[in-house]
Amino acid sequence: MAKIVDVEVLKIVSPGHDVGEDSLADVFVSRPTDIFYPKWKLGKFVSITAGATVVKITDETGNYGYGFSGLYRSCATIVEEFFKPMLIGREANEIEKLWDAMYRSSVAYGRMGIVMLAISAVDIALWDLFGKTTGLPVYQLLGGKVRDYIKCYATGSDLERYRDLGYKANKIPIPYGPHQGKWGMKENMKRVENVKKIMGDDAEIMFDCWMAWDPEYCAKMVKMVKGYNVRWIEEPVIADDYEGYRRCRDICNEHGILLTGGEHEYTRWGVKKFLDMQCVDILQCDVGYTGGITEMRKIIAYAKAKNVMVIPHAHCMPTFHLSISSLMSPFAETLLIGDERGRLFLGEPPVINGTITLSDKPGFGYELNPDFGRRLEF
Repeated sequence: MAKIVDVEVLKIVSPGHDVGEDSLADVFVSRPTDIFYPKWKLGKFVSITAGATVVKITDETGNYGYGFSGLYRSCATIVEEFFKPMLIGREANEIEKLWDAMYRSSVAYGRMGIVMLAISAVDIALWDLFGKTTGLPVYQLLGGKVRDYIKCYATGSDLERYRDLGYKANKIPIPYGPHQGKWGMKENMKRVENVKKIMGDDAEIMFDCWMAWDPEYCAKMVKMVKGYNVRWIEEPVIADDYEGYRRCRDICNEHGILLTGGEHEYTRWGVKKFLDMQCVDILQCDVGYTGGITEMRKIIAYAKAKNVMVIPHAHCMPTFHLSISSLMSPFAETLLIGDERGRLFLGEPPVINGTITLSDKPGFGYELNPDFGRRLEF
């Protein structure tokens, strides 16, 4: 038992472009705004202006843990002004209690969005600290490994690199939607054909639509990709459009394609409605959005009761620890952003034959990348 003595918040000003030759900052993807505001510029896959928030929690023994939130450094204010005062002096390993206290104290202005990202960052840091305190990897604290390695898919367009690393699946950030019409559909198909050409006919393909489609467009694209080994269509419609999700799922399932989503669902309560309405075949919550490890455990348990696979969104060590300890999570997303300079944390396992294997280092097994120092505001 050790009390929290400090909560530091580190603001990442910008990931920048100097992260290697294949930075995802230059990959375009459709956006939720595109369906009604098509004249706006195409969105880049990785924002270079939003930044991020890192939380470092230290206990009275000197042990510390790191957590982080999505792409938005604005949640740093929530951690510093609202959560830090209530965390100082509390027992660091009482994670369930601390999560509940943060949620209840912020419910009037929180529950979703930036506040939940802030709670996620704190929660991830607490689990990292708990692992270091016990000397165990987080996956061991979650019940242990259910598999020796994690099968991965690559998101992005550096196809030669994915092939050489042994990947058998690629998720394409889809740049075009309804307002680009037939021309946009043909451009989308060029990307599909390119995957087959470079990664082989057996490569599985997934579409990341990022909430920029509608059911009618989904139906047209699904017909076009018949025979291309497309495994799933991801987030075709905007979050909270439950009926749109159900329609898209029916369309996809008729053609042997799965529908996925849930990246923008927050907490077990949002996920419960999403699954109860049978919106998706695969759930893709993000540990950095939906409440951290503490909440993801509950979400995975509910999904298991519904017999729905959980393939979490995002490339990060907390996600890998969840995946390797969950029977419902046989697959993980990876983003190969250049070299190690492009990584916020060091210590991530390499991709070998399209898989990763986790070490037995305590916590999440990562440390903050010193090369990020000049891009951090303390």
